[in-house]
Amino acid sequence: MRVHASVFAQESQDWKSGLSKLELLNVFYIHLDITDANLMMAKDVLAHLKEDGRFIVEIHAVLTKSDDLWPILGDCPISCVYFQGEDLSSDPFENIPSSYQGVKKGLAYRWTSLADLQPQKMESLDALLIMTTIPGKSGGAFPNEAFQVIGRWRRALAGTSFLIDGGIRPEVASVLKILGISNVVVGAHLMRSDNPYQAYLDLLHPDIQVDVQAKHFMIDAKSVAQIPSNCSVWDALEVLDRGGLGMLMVVDQGKCLGMATNADLRRAMLQEKAGNTNRPWWNDNPLSIQSETTFSQMIDLLNRHAMPLNLLPVIDDEEFTGLVHFNYLAHSL
Repeated sequence: MRVHASVFAQESQDWKSGLSKLELLNVFYIHLDITDANLMMAKDVLAHLKEDGRFIVEIHAVLTKSDDLWPILGDCPISCVYFQGEDLSSDPFENIPSSYQGVKKGLAYRWTSLADLQPQKMESLDALLIMTTIPGKSGGAFPNEAFQVIGRWRRALAGTSFLIDGGIRPEVASVLKILGISNVVVGAHLMRSDNPYQAYLDLLHPDIQVDVQAKHFMIDAKSVAQIPSNCSVWDALEVLDRGGLGMLMVVDQGKCLGMATNADLRRAMLQEKAGNTNRPWWNDNPLSIQSETTFSQMIDLLNRHAMPLNLLPVIDDEEFTGLVHFNYLAHSL
């Protein structure tokens, strides 16, 4: 996981000491939250960063007027610019200087705002910043309810770069990794820590109990392909292809009977070809968890099973309620 340090998250406005701290940690990705209130201080920081030349700088602009950003940049190299998107009435990049035409262009949204937006309308973006606390303000707790929203958008915009900002701590970073998030903004946890070395190490290699429950980061059952047991293996194959997750659940009148993957259906077709139609074409006893299973309990369960697993169904009292998909599992263990 790549840490983007929020310099303005310090309790004081001594941003130079914050940069010195990051140098000692070998953290050279800088995240600047630029607001109407700190515009001039940001100008000084950018001038310093331009002269230093070692840091990779990205900007999150929370401004009344988008064009107020360009004059303060002073030709400082910028990797990406995010504008807060909720109140935009026009393209914030319309008047971008020619010297910054090649910069990555992104928008930022509070996670609660994304429910009213369609991912397809953002496919042209280079990057999306999802805020899980108040934009432009340091501190605050990460809401567990945001995990599912982040996961849904990550799956919908697979080719877009994602950055998560707000309340990032080791336990949050652990769950974000399993959702395919590899870039996070870290402010208070790092910049206000009495032991920044340990704080940074904990983010990259957490060795802690993570009590976030599966219901907060699973794919909702409504987004997973389901089929009744009286369908043929060929019907199942068609439904699986449309589902996009490489699996489907077998459900009869709300009762979960099992799960079928590409491998299960391929095996069933070979058996059918050989004249063996006595066995069901699905796995009627898949390894599963419950919605209140914690992240740490789930990882312990996986470690106890030698077989490679790409997904875990979530089943409560024989009812299929969700799915944890492990496209990015290697980054989480």
